[in-house]
Amino acid sequence: MIDAMPSAAVVAACATLLLGILGLWAAPAVWVSFSLAAMVLGYLGCVLSGPAALWIALLALACIAHLRLASRPAALTTRIARLASAAGIVALVLLLGTHSAPGFHNLRVAQDVVLSPGAEPYTLYLNFDKAMAGVLLLGIVHRSLLEHGTDWLDALRRALPIVALTVVVLMIASLALGYVRFDPRWHSLFLIWAPANLFVTCLSEEAFFRGFIQRGLHERLDGRRGGAALAIVVSAVAFGIAHLAGGWTYVLLATLAGVGYGAAYARTRRIEMAILTHFAVNATHFLLFTYPRLAA
Repeated sequence: MIDAMPSAAVVAACATLLLGILGLWAAPAVWVSFSLAAMVLGYLGCVLSGPAALWIALLALACIAHLRLASRPAALTTRIARLASAAGIVALVLLLGTHSAPGFHNLRVAQDVVLSPGAEPYTLYLNFDKAMAGVLLLGIVHRSLLEHGTDWLDALRRALPIVALTVVVLMIASLALGYVRFDPRWHSLFLIWAPANLFVTCLSEEAFFRGFIQRGLHERLDGRRGGAALAIVVSAVAFGIAHLAGGWTYVLLATLAGVGYGAAYARTRRIEMAILTHFAVNATHFLLFTYPRLAA
């Protein structure tokens, strides 16, 4: 069942938030302005209520503190404060990413849609809370985003072998574990699913697991033997555990996927390549295999 058309205020809030996400590749003033406007429209459209802005503000403050502490001398008090800011970021991102923070009423686009015979019903939300977490992580903490076309082409050239390998390995593993079956099809929901998955799910999850966790570990383990590989593995395992609600098979597949996303990020040092690798896996899954999974 596909839900009815939302109000104009809700559509405006979602569209403005998308502009804020795209503004990450423009300038700080752009993404900040559109994100604030999206929050105002979110309250007007009842997507946000009560303490929603407080959670977003707390995450923004934690991100700013973490960034500023990184430039200070590595005294014990500074290290403790930076660890505390990192813990605050992790806690707040998990609250927002799991939709546990009160005040958010995410738009439900589709409910209990069976995309192919034998598939579990699928429900799609446009998650304002998760999107804002990704925007703040990339806009404040990460910040190192691609700017020029030549940089994009170079990053894509370096990432494409990893993208292809990750897609192939994940789909073979999913088939072998009985999680999906080959089922190519077209469904009109893809037109909404694709931008939502790319700009909310993939962007936010990669901003956290690769742009924050893996990058942070890599910086601390820089120069140590196996440090880069350990950073990939830790972020991948964390990514897998984050999918525990889907069962242990899903955890295993997500961990395997996390290795691929982490490898793309480590090879290119560009978060965009991790995001695109993630989206390539998800889009292949949606278009060519049972989605989201075979029913038990």
